[in-house]
Amino acid sequence: MELPRLEPLWQSYRDKGLAVVAVEAQGDTENATAFINDNNLTYHFLENGKEEGDVVRGVFGIRSFPTSFIIDREGRIMYYHLGFEEGDEEKLKKEILTLL
Repeated sequence: MELPRLEPLWQSYRDKGLAVVAVEAQGDTENATAFINDNNLTYHFLENGKEEGDVVRGVFGIRSFPTSFIIDREGRIMYYHLGFEEGDEEKLKKEILTLL
């Protein structure tokens, strides 16, 4: 599960400008909130909209989960990841450090 593994990255680099935003795409606010609380996650969470407000599928075209983007300070997607396996947080860390 990628979300708990993002917390240490967020804690380490937020003062240097890292922002982490997770989008709950399933429309299950109750379970998402419980998961956030159970895992002591402190970065930003948004709930995906529906129809025209469907950011995950409509705006970004995401069809598979998890999907991650690393976006630079100008809003450009610099890195894109489909899926998440144990150890991928090290790859994310290296990519993040190139942008901070």
